[in-house]
Amino acid sequence: VIGSGLAGLSAAALLSYNGIATTVLESHDAPGGAAHTWSRRGYHFESGPSLYSGFSTDTSPNPLKNVFQIIEEEPEWITYDRWGTVLPDGEKFAAKIGPEEFGDVLREHGGPGAEEEFASLMKRMEPLSNAAQALTSMALREDAGAILTLARYPRELFDTLKQGQALNDPFALIMDEMNIQNKFVKNWLDMLCFLLQGLPAAGTMNAVMAYMLADWYRPGVTLDFPKGGSGAIVDALVRGVEKNNKSSVHVRSHVDEILVEEGKAVGVKLSDGSVVKATKAVVSNADPFVTKRLLSKAREAGQTSTEFNDYMDMLTNTDADEGGIPNLKSFIHIHAGIDATGLPTEPSADFPAQWAVVRDWDAPEGVEAPRNIVLCSMPSLIDPTLAPEGKHVLHAYVPATEPYEWWEGMDRNSEEYKKKKGEAADFLWSAIEEYVPNARDRAVPGTVQIATPLTHERFLRRTNGAYGPRVEAGKQTLPGHKTPLEGLMLCGDYTFPGIGVPATAAAGAITANNLVSVPQHWAMLNKIRLPEK
Repeated sequence: VIGSGLAGLSAAALLSYNGIATTVLESHDAPGGAAHTWSRRGYHFESGPSLYSGFSTDTSPNPLKNVFQIIEEEPEWITYDRWGTVLPDGEKFAAKIGPEEFGDVLREHGGPGAEEEFASLMKRMEPLSNAAQALTSMALREDAGAILTLARYPRELFDTLKQGQALNDPFALIMDEMNIQNKFVKNWLDMLCFLLQGLPAAGTMNAVMAYMLADWYRPGVTLDFPKGGSGAIVDALVRGVEKNNKSSVHVRSHVDEILVEEGKAVGVKLSDGSVVKATKAVVSNADPFVTKRLLSKAREAGQTSTEFNDYMDMLTNTDADEGGIPNLKSFIHIHAGIDATGLPTEPSADFPAQWAVVRDWDAPEGVEAPRNIVLCSMPSLIDPTLAPEGKHVLHAYVPATEPYEWWEGMDRNSEEYKKKKGEAADFLWSAIEEYVPNARDRAVPGTVQIATPLTHERFLRRTNGAYGPRVEAGKQTLPGHKTPLEGLMLCGDYTFPGIGVPATAAAGAITANNLVSVPQHWAMLNKIRLPEK
């Protein structure tokens, strides 16, 4: 398995569970990909995901929770229930997620008709929500065996098929049908969709919207946070891989080449010249641009077929006019430890652990406009072990709205680059200071770190620092995990079902399902616990 992102680790853990000797090769010095963590001066920093749900309950449709159930390894979960928002006019609120307090938010900020409009939308989405959560992605495989694994869930399969194309249609059609007019409701849906998957509501599939609305606005819902931070998720998956004494995860192991012999992927060559042979398959958790480069020697030598070459060219085509899928934009981040004097020690309605700052609902690109939305997180409010006593740890970033072109070609050691990073830091500090007074003055020397699209490209090996593919419902579709090259499979957020923690875990699981027998797959399904319908 090339790359130890959540998809690669999920695939590896499930394969290892089934007795398949699996080697995970990670270029970085820590596993986890965009979910990897690191420490500095006693502060715990997270590179990526900050919103988790569906983990603290015994039953869950979340594919990553289901992976944990199969491998019998899991972090300890801390629950909380508030998420803050700072509106363009400076007003702020931190209502509980779920329906209990959101009606108050709609009445106060949406005005007349907002609550009724949202309630009507929820009622209209109910059958789609039921269908979207009915059939677990853990049952999917890309061969004839799917007939058996899907038939295990006949009622759920019927509910999903009954909605058919509607699940794949753009949510814009539902918004038009329901005549959604309230500006706050429309803006809120855009923001939630964008934060969770990188697209405004209109371009998002009904299946994604239906799942999200059902998950976030059900009674009693909570958000979950892994004790010890996101690295605890990665650690659990690594333990799952290495339970099999023939399996292992290796860091600082940079893959230079995928080896192809007689039309089949047979292993990889590392930068130190060593070769790791594959008896069953090579799984690439790298993005398709990187994967294509890893196959360049085989392609030049004529070892890959025209069909496969065309397939990889299609996956790396970002021109929408030519049928390609454009990339989403990139990120800027700030990580810092701060002095906590006078600050709360636990989250509340007045001081949430996480908040979004929206600068302008009417920006030309809406929620996708550069530096229009900032996500801020103070995870030490949830888990105090993440910072020294009397301190907090902060993370703020723009969610896939930073153009790579603004940074492309810059020398990372140049004064120009340092100045631009300083400007990015000022912008992010201003969002943090919506809740944390004088935050930048509280910063602990030696802890402030600024990340740019070039950082994403360098450390996460994301081409152009991109968040992932910008797949618009009704216009493009993501590929599956099998490829025309025998022995090569792809997983991660450039494959079905796409971006986000549940989706990437599902991609890893489907990839593993393809490589095990139907009885082995069935036995894994025996271990997952799904909500009662």
